[in-house]
Amino acid sequence: MKVVLDVPRTRGEHIAGFEGPDGLDSQYLVLERDGKRLIAERDPSSSVYHVKLPGAEAGDSLVFDVSTDGSSEKAVGITFSEHANGVDVSLKGSPFFTFHHDGSNPKPFINPILTPGGVNMLREPMPAYSEGEHPWQRGLTLMQGAINGVDCWNEAEKPGFGRTEQDEMAVTAGPQSLLIASDNTWYEGDRPLMRDCRSYRLFDTDRKAAVLDISITLQAVFGQVTIGGTKEAGFLGIRVNPSMNAAAGGQMRNAYGATDEVGCWSKPAHWMDYFGPVGEEIAGFAVFDHPENFRYPTTWHARGYGLFAPNCWMFKPDHVLAEDEKMTFRWRVIVHSGDTVSAGIGDLFLDYADGLRAKWEG
Repeated sequence: MKVVLDVPRTRGEHIAGFEGPDGLDSQYLVLERDGKRLIAERDPSSSVYHVKLPGAEAGDSLVFDVSTDGSSEKAVGITFSEHANGVDVSLKGSPFFTFHHDGSNPKPFINPILTPGGVNMLREPMPAYSEGEHPWQRGLTLMQGAINGVDCWNEAEKPGFGRTEQDEMAVTAGPQSLLIASDNTWYEGDRPLMRDCRSYRLFDTDRKAAVLDISITLQAVFGQVTIGGTKEAGFLGIRVNPSMNAAAGGQMRNAYGATDEVGCWSKPAHWMDYFGPVGEEIAGFAVFDHPENFRYPTTWHARGYGLFAPNCWMFKPDHVLAEDEKMTFRWRVIVHSGDTVSAGIGDLFLDYADGLRAKWEG
């Protein structure tokens, strides 16, 4: 089997995606060309394969021999350790993030996410059900404010508010990335609302522009699910370090060049970036909406006080999932050094949304 990968833009080494052919479900592909060997790794929620592609010129057509033998190679730049409360992940030899799932909080979440210099880019998490300013915004979370009329964004120990419990989790180290995948159930009290299958996939890249792909597949296994129109997330939410707040020393910027809350909040955009000072560094989060997501390009619940959330439900009609129906959302998060321009966020979005064009032979 062969594949011809047409290159749409001149790029240096980068994570490139391409569609696999119909019927191919191998987790890994070996691509060989001119005596060199690359490993491509399948996305956990689609038929796209990702490969770390060396520099190439716009218009190049790269022909590879393809085999589907399994790969025992592991991403050398990523290490992890599991413990009772979660998973600690390091990238390029230094701690990067911790995924928490122990059940002491109403939702699984990630906190900290560290700069190359070791400073947390997220607001430090607040205890569950505590008093204070938005205590449920405890880092990077997946949540939504209106699931069958239940508020699964805000948190309270009373009817009308929801929680998410992790049922199962698996951590898999591959040749290109580390994958944390879990199955979860959403509840109001003891009443289940829906299930989801979510994944966090960290690529083996430089710390200056770390690539984290996030997906969530909603599953209406307990009956019909109504996802309500609400500004309260949908489903990814990030609460940045207060030093990064756009109301302080930071800045938000969307794909169209708007740079403040008035220009960004509730507006549609293919991507947004939120960056600012963190200790002695400038760092930020860029979030890319996937072109196949519902209501792409999404609107954004991005606030000057530090909340950053793609939300396609803002001022929109409810959406109903019939019993046993599924719905998948995907985002790419770039955890970067520098500002939007110096991090090359526009080019990185195009790598995500407009990858290599694959033509399969044999």
